[in-house]
Amino acid sequence: MKKNLVAGILLFTASLAFWGCSDDDDAVQPLTVSIGDTYEGGIVFYIAEDKLSGLVAAPQDQGSEIVWSAKRKVIPTEKAIGTGLANTIFIVEVKKGDTEEFAAKAAYDLVLGGYDDWYLPSIDELEELYKQRAIVGLNETGTYWSSSAIDGGYPNAGYTYNLTVKTGKSQTDMNQHSGYAVRAVRTIKAK
Repeated sequence: MKKNLVAGILLFTASLAFWGCSDDDDAVQPLTVSIGDTYEGGIVFYIAEDKLSGLVAAPQDQGSEIVWSAKRKVIPTEKAIGTGLANTIFIVEVKKGDTEEFAAKAAYDLVLGGYDDWYLPSIDELEELYKQRAIVGLNETGTYWSSSAIDGGYPNAGYTYNLTVKTGKSQTDMNQHSGYAVRAVRTIKAK
């Protein structure tokens, strides 16, 4: 029995040498998807320059009249690409006792295409989504919430960022109780 095991190991080792396995075999291969492709539950709308990560959007909105928060709250978060997931988790955690549906939770609770790591995009991620609005099917008259927010400088003065598709402009909004659209996104990574 041991001889068969040893022979099998030697044969396996020899075949590795023959097929030219090297340390490079563990290297991460860049993403091979393109903007507009359907991939890992969504539509690809952004690929990083290094092609090691990107973003996909859910194929449809998670709602069109969802509040960011029924009660104004100061929940400062980040704006950059790559911060939307952390923003969303932070918002959901801070608001965990709230009973109303809110934008970050609508995105965070989404399970689609076998994936449950969807989130509300940061404003910079939302602006990238806007650039591909025709491909991902954003509502041309809609305004979309982001997970980015800033402190307004006085009690209960949280300003949240949103983007209006018709004008293509992002802006801060103190009216967190306004009903705007939510489009969940998720991060994809090279393997």
